[in-house]
Amino acid sequence: MLDPIQIPILLKAIDFVFDEGHKLLEERRERRKTGAVGVAGAASAASAPMQTGDAPDLTEATPAETAESSETKQDLLSSKIDEILWKNHEAEVQHLVRLLETYSRNYHLASEQYAKWGDALVPPIIVHNMTQAENSMAETLKKLEDVLSKVYKKDITPNQQA
Repeated sequence: MLDPIQIPILLKAIDFVFDEGHKLLEERRERRKTGAVGVAGAASAASAPMQTGDAPDLTEATPAETAESSETKQDLLSSKIDEILWKNHEAEVQHLVRLLETYSRNYHLASEQYAKWGDALVPPIIVHNMTQAENSMAETLKKLEDVLSKVYKKDITPNQQA
């Protein structure tokens, strides 16, 4: 049995699922809740054919669900995993973590560019890049959750995601 503390890539994967992914999805949830005046509103105004609803809608996370998600993360960090299961999925986890790092970097870059231009003048490509990075992160997080569920032999889907 392996101890997850000895495996940095696994720790990074769990952090992405529970921390970075949560932050991104929380930002999306807030924008959609406020009527999507920001990115999604600009996207529909800037280019009518572009669809921002490619990713599934997210449900509202309650404080109890957030606390339960935090407990799940701590349980995963303290539990041991089977060495054979880890060896079978290690390459896939590394690949998904690298993808998430890239998508996260792209999202933050597009968000920074969006802020520089402002709501009224932002070019459609920046809105598209930001939306695409969000959707790609959401899909990749889902895949990473599935792989980690196999490694830990339990469902690790955080409650903040739909």
